[in-house]
Amino acid sequence: MPLSTHTLRQLSYAEGYLALGLKAEAAEALAEIVPSEREATPVLALWLGVYCEREKWKPASEVAEKLCEREPNVAGFWIQWAYAKRRHAGIAQAREILLRGLGQHPREAVFHFNLACYEAQLGNLDDARACLETACHLDANFTELAKTDPDLEPLKAE
Repeated sequence: MPLSTHTLRQLSYAEGYLALGLKAEAAEALAEIVPSEREATPVLALWLGVYCEREKWKPASEVAEKLCEREPNVAGFWIQWAYAKRRHAGIAQAREILLRGLGQHPREAVFHFNLACYEAQLGNLDDARACLETACHLDANFTELAKTDPDLEPLKAE
């Protein structure tokens, strides 16, 4: 179902506010969307961005989960869900989300890289190494990132 002109306008306002770093104003613009359109995927996707920017990890996780259920082929929703879940519930739960998402996106290097970070933090260093190797094979940019990511410190300490 197409969104109303009002909702499209509020989404535009919210995106603009968010781009300017005006997080509260972005949330206010989204709050003015009519109740019947608040659950639309574009609205939820923007709420996810607002919640993440405001570091409201529990609602971010809840919204991202809904988005993953609706749009499992959007890799970014899985990554954001895992990130938010890590911030409010811990690495072990975030790891489970990434493993589920990896089933949908086995060739997405960011899943493997984030799993390497989580495995390293959980002390699963062999798994961390294997995930990191896969990530770097899929996208060489992760080779440089691995040198500075603090989550991978347990691998460097070996």
